[in-house]
Amino acid sequence: MYINMVKRVRGNRGGHSRQQLSKHRERTTVNQLLKLFEIGDNVVIDLNSEVQDAMPHPRFQGKPGKIVGKRGEAYEVSLMDGGKEKTIVTTSAHLKKSAPPKKA
Repeated sequence: MYINMVKRVRGNRGGHSRQQLSKHRERTTVNQLLKLFEIGDNVVIDLNSEVQDAMPHPRFQGKPGKIVGKRGEAYEVSLMDGGKEKTIVTTSAHLKKSAPPKKA
């Protein structure tokens, strides 16, 4: 007798992405959690696996963006993903300031 079983879905961060997100070896400091950004600042998404609050999807790791607003303690970041402009909401623990992009 053959029973057709389906593969278990593990979600975005369940089990298979532990190694991807475990690059942070140092402790997250209070200063990193309380970083302030201004609207219009250029930032890079840098996932911090020690802080799960408002963590963006791993596909956005390393993507440059621009702060377009603030939502409570979190920031709205506008970025390009595959030719489409997207807005994600994340906390300052997952953002790093960057230089403005160079124009060609």
